[in-house]
Amino acid sequence: LVAMLVGLHYVGGSTGTAYADVVQRLQKARTLLYTVVTSTAVAGMPDMQMEIAFKEPGYVRITMPGGYVSVADWTQGKGLSIIPDKRQFVEMDMSNMPNDMAQRQFDMIERLRTLPERADEMLGQRTVDGRVVQGFRVTEESEIDTVWIDTKTLELVSVEREFVNVPGVSAVLTDFQFDVDLDDALFSLTPPDGYTRVEVQVDASDTGESDVIEYLRLWTTWTKDHTFPPTLNPVEMTKVSAEMAAAGKFIESHSAQPDPEQVMAMTRGVMFVMKLPAESHWGYAGGNVKYGDAQTPIFWYQPAGSATFRVIYGDLSVRDVAPEDLSK
Repeated sequence: LVAMLVGLHYVGGSTGTAYADVVQRLQKARTLLYTVVTSTAVAGMPDMQMEIAFKEPGYVRITMPGGYVSVADWTQGKGLSIIPDKRQFVEMDMSNMPNDMAQRQFDMIERLRTLPERADEMLGQRTVDGRVVQGFRVTEESEIDTVWIDTKTLELVSVEREFVNVPGVSAVLTDFQFDVDLDDALFSLTPPDGYTRVEVQVDASDTGESDVIEYLRLWTTWTKDHTFPPTLNPVEMTKVSAEMAAAGKFIESHSAQPDPEQVMAMTRGVMFVMKLPAESHWGYAGGNVKYGDAQTPIFWYQPAGSATFRVIYGDLSVRDVAPEDLSK
């Protein structure tokens, strides 16, 4: 009984516990650096590694292997992506996006910074790179986070994240640094000299289900095997698209010069997904699925106020599915 009470105190008790101290540091951090490696269940798709830099009040820099860089200034609703192999840059104007960063499905930073003050479960200890770490598990509707903390220094060592609505997709966050000095130049929206512009302006105020369906349809017209995209994460998609183009997976007309109107239509589809709130429990499993597969669900979400889910299948048909039937 004593052991149980001590365990309960350690998991959900005072702010002096290791887990609660880490959560407070995350909430109060003015700057944050960390590395995230995302893995998927898609055959042939390698793990995606990104270096994340965050600075208050809303600056984010994401760096990927090969020199791919995305910078976002959420205070202005603007962003910049650098495509080094083509010496191009993309300017994003997303002024119609919600201002609340926590509402964006792809903003892992805010989800990390808003971990609940109490963990649901205290796990055992393990040794990582010579350090003894203690595990804490936090279970929420859309994801499960396993937080590992150094028992001596009380430093955050790693966060293992599973996405409940996207089976097979997981992320591991490591190399945390709090409140280091970050030059504002790191978050500059000024493109490099000698790069050409591919500007995308998006009116995301009235995107709908039809936009994500059109996005999925257009993608299958670009790929030689008519499969759907491996991911709907716009940050990862920049690098994934370049790798697919280098591997010759797109038809020649797309590789040479994408149609600007199609790019705009596909961007609106991504915007629809980004605007879905966490309580929509959306999920995507279209990687390696070919267009026309009427039996395989590739995207699902629960509209606000609806008792059922909207499920999009591989032939892009849509059905209403009860929650208890979703796994089937």
